[in-house]
Amino acid sequence: MRNGKRTFASRKRKIAGLLAFVLAGVIGVGAYAFTASNTIPAQSAGGGTAAVSGYTETGVSYTWSLNGEFITEAHVVLTNASKLKPTDVAVALSKEATPKAEEWIDCPGAYTALSETETEVVCKFKGGEGAFKNATEHEVNKFTATGVPNAEGNQLTVSATSQGKVIVE
Repeated sequence: MRNGKRTFASRKRKIAGLLAFVLAGVIGVGAYAFTASNTIPAQSAGGGTAAVSGYTETGVSYTWSLNGEFITEAHVVLTNASKLKPTDVAVALSKEATPKAEEWIDCPGAYTALSETETEVVCKFKGGEGAFKNATEHEVNKFTATGVPNAEGNQLTVSATSQGKVIVE
């Protein structure tokens, strides 16, 4: 009789183990079905490097007011050996070596290509109020603009980029 009891207990354990195995399988299939319904768009990631060659200022000239007291324009020639043309240029004409944020002006984007590597940028100043926002505004105010006073135009600082916008903070 003892043999029979052991067999019955053994069967109970086998059935319980089988049920646990079946239950785990059902849960696994359910979890797969749930995650299979999620959709994730295709993505990509990567890294890389590129040389930053920069621009070299190879020539500057200024336009003065009729009385010679004010600088009204700066003509800057930028050279880039990689033949990258600037998309945005900002300049500051300042009394100090480090210009203040309000002294920076955005130069209009109509730049003149002088050669494959050289580009001329013309920046127009308006005295006491920073620069003109664009060439159209300058044209409207060209007869009332005074420019940067000669004594305050000691240091020209240029920032240029071949992609995007120059941001001065």
